[in-house]
Amino acid sequence: MEDYLNKALELIDKIALDVIMLEGDNIAGFRVVLNRFDVFNQLFEDNQNDSLVEFGKATKAIVEKVLLEEIPADEGLKEVGDGVSLFQEILRDEQHGKSYSAKVTKFLNEHAMFPTCSTMPAGSPTNTGDDKTASSSGDADTKEDNNGRYDVEVAPEPIQDKELLASFIAEAQEHLDTIEVNILALEQDPEDIEVINAIFRPFHTIKGVAGFLNLKEVNRLSHEIETLLDNARDQKIIIDEEIVDIVLETVDLLKGLINHLKEDIETDFITSAGLDSDTLIFKIRAVTPTDLEDKEKQASSRVSAKDGAGVGDILIEKGRLTKTDLEEVIKKQEGPDASKKIGEILMSEQKATSSDVAHALREQKKRRGGKVDKSQLTFIRVDTNKLDNMVDMVGELVIMQSMIQEDAALAASKNQKLSRNLAQLRRITSEVQKIAMSMRMIPIKQTFRKMMRLVRDLSKKAGKLVSLEMYGEDTEIDRNMVDEIYNPLVHMMRNSIDHGIEMPDEREAAGKPKMATVTLKAYHKGGNIVIEVADDGRGLDREKILKKAIEKDLVRSDEKMSDQEINALIFQPGFSTANQVTDVSGRGVGMDVVKRAIESLRGKLEVRSERNIGTTVIMRLPLTLAIIDGMLVQAGDREYIIPTISVVESLRPDRESYSTVAGRGEMIKIREDVLPLVRLHKLFGFDPRHHNPWEGIIVVIESEGRRKCILVDELIGKHEIVIKSLGEKLKNVKGLAGGAILADGRVGLILDAAGLFEISESG
Repeated sequence: MEDYLNKALELIDKIALDVIMLEGDNIAGFRVVLNRFDVFNQLFEDNQNDSLVEFGKATKAIVEKVLLEEIPADEGLKEVGDGVSLFQEILRDEQHGKSYSAKVTKFLNEHAMFPTCSTMPAGSPTNTGDDKTASSSGDADTKEDNNGRYDVEVAPEPIQDKELLASFIAEAQEHLDTIEVNILALEQDPEDIEVINAIFRPFHTIKGVAGFLNLKEVNRLSHEIETLLDNARDQKIIIDEEIVDIVLETVDLLKGLINHLKEDIETDFITSAGLDSDTLIFKIRAVTPTDLEDKEKQASSRVSAKDGAGVGDILIEKGRLTKTDLEEVIKKQEGPDASKKIGEILMSEQKATSSDVAHALREQKKRRGGKVDKSQLTFIRVDTNKLDNMVDMVGELVIMQSMIQEDAALAASKNQKLSRNLAQLRRITSEVQKIAMSMRMIPIKQTFRKMMRLVRDLSKKAGKLVSLEMYGEDTEIDRNMVDEIYNPLVHMMRNSIDHGIEMPDEREAAGKPKMATVTLKAYHKGGNIVIEVADDGRGLDREKILKKAIEKDLVRSDEKMSDQEINALIFQPGFSTANQVTDVSGRGVGMDVVKRAIESLRGKLEVRSERNIGTTVIMRLPLTLAIIDGMLVQAGDREYIIPTISVVESLRPDRESYSTVAGRGEMIKIREDVLPLVRLHKLFGFDPRHHNPWEGIIVVIESEGRRKCILVDELIGKHEIVIKSLGEKLKNVKGLAGGAILADGRVGLILDAAGLFEISESG
């Protein structure tokens, strides 16, 4: 039962994060949410929890109605968000043996889109076999047209080469990310031919490989946008906001098609993605000039005015050709010499030498961005599973080297040659470990640059003026963290723009510039990577937050709280002070999920805010998920590792510092603060060497702005620890984050500060 609840909680948290990201036109996102609900509901069916099965199906049905535009997106997604928040509460209540029926009844009475009784009677909106909405969850035999209708589609085609398709998917996703960054740069400088080429080439590559793999929809869409960009390269069209929007829309649709191919690999058949490109192709063609348009203008554009990129223009610039000669050549190219290139005609007419034409061609290629990027030649593709296995083996090597180094027999040996060899082995092992860890690290640049598109879209949608400033793009982060931090980062950016940033007239009235600034910053500090999302908006309204928290019984009305503790309340499940729900945020399923996502990476989340000045959200993450810096301590006959990110200080207190407080238990006074005392031997059941705090050592740890003291017997030292999983049965034990093999071969347990706080308070 416990395992089932943990799986359900993990899944509903993922659904919550997905719901945050949903927008009315994000078909691929809806597919993910619907599929997750299928798995989620199956868990309840397997465990015979009929009432929650029906409630889950009803929630899914609302998602489907939003997708089919049967109900407004804002209203429907707000209901879904509230339903997901209720599920999170229900599962936690069930974990603690609490009844949740009253919550469900109250919820159903307050939410009109849900049925009005907790047992969900027959006829409630569930996904039955004959329900038209069932096809929206991704069935291969249906396809949605532009009007939201579903039609029967042709039979799926078998995949001939899964490995080749997987390689195409990985490369296409990289290409689309590159395009997205470059198109935003092009918007700033629409006449930059080099950037247009940098956008054109990835589309051309995607089109070519898609054609080879018989991916007709991807090939067709890529071909159309490639034609549009080719016209931009030849200056037949001018890049404007409409063109930029169309290219970005194409990127989004291609991403949806590519993501669907991932699912197809599992089924061995290429099916329809349920994504219709006809409307978009019509838009692309509407802004693409036809071959019949102004032939003379098109002919001259091949050799003129591309910032000097035409061969004829370059020769004129260098004084090797006259304008009259060039015009004569153009006329001949329209007539009998139509198949010849400008350079060929110039040489045959002896209007330019072969050397002149060759130099002009090289100059043209250079101006068009045709130089070979030598840096690309230094990279090879490696299967990430092989890389992870190698890192694991290096970890084992480090552990074994430490065990050999600490072996008592070797320590007693006076063999100097052996000692030198062991010292050399230690140096080599350390270097190999550093190289292996660096191979997992990639710059955070790509993730940061995706935020440019997000800020552009959100500010446009909200009617606000927002500029994004980025610092530390070259800061490296563990590649396994990149995907995990993307959604939390997106949600924090959305919160800044939707809640933090004021409307332009409001900013002007407050003496601020109309253009707001959101700052994204990454840097290394104290063995961690720190990511900051800051805005210069209105800041957090602590009075409003506190009032809402009292209403929700999260705090007592007479409780004194610091600013940091009040700020931390926004991470409570279902907490939202938004007066109005938008399609960007305000559904109350966000910040607690963001917090858990960061904590699952062994990171910390902190909020700093000043009224009318702005808000900064700070994420502190370990440099790698494979190794942590930890303080090794001994308690009784056991050794524990406390991550240094959680350690504030360690000391041996005076006898006078110890006291007990009614209702709060044992306390230690450290300077002006009085902190609760946590005894590890009581939590984990072992005999300590020291019962009195003044005889042992106190380690002060911090979590979410709160501090507590841990009583240990001895500090052994600071070490780099290779993390090992505790396995399925122990992975959800509160207070423990993992294990490590120590130099003497014994297992040390890694402590989790947040978990220790929770079990010490519940106990």
